[in-house]
Amino acid sequence: MIEHAARKWITASELLTTQPCELIYAHAVSDGGKIQDTIIYDGENTNGEQIINLQRGAIGNITFSPKESVVCHHGLYIAIGSNTEGVFVQWRNLPRK
Repeated sequence: MIEHAARKWITASELLTTQPCELIYAHAVSDGGKIQDTIIYDGENTNGEQIINLQRGAIGNITFSPKESVVCHHGLYIAIGSNTEGVFVQWRNLPRK
């Protein structure tokens, strides 16, 4: 069976899954200012391992589109920072071991 990617638009910090997963794509949308400290974690909260801190030195949106998906072993948590209207995220849950 092929697992389909989950996707969600979030506007506040959120735990997306507690399962191991593959992070496929994230797109942070600016509210008009410089995006700061919108962080994606491998884990269930901000104590997890930081995957990427989406920051921009200039005003604008930020896309994280790795060539290969990023495996998150402990879940997927997104912390919304300042000047971030929201983040569109795509991931694929993996089977628990």
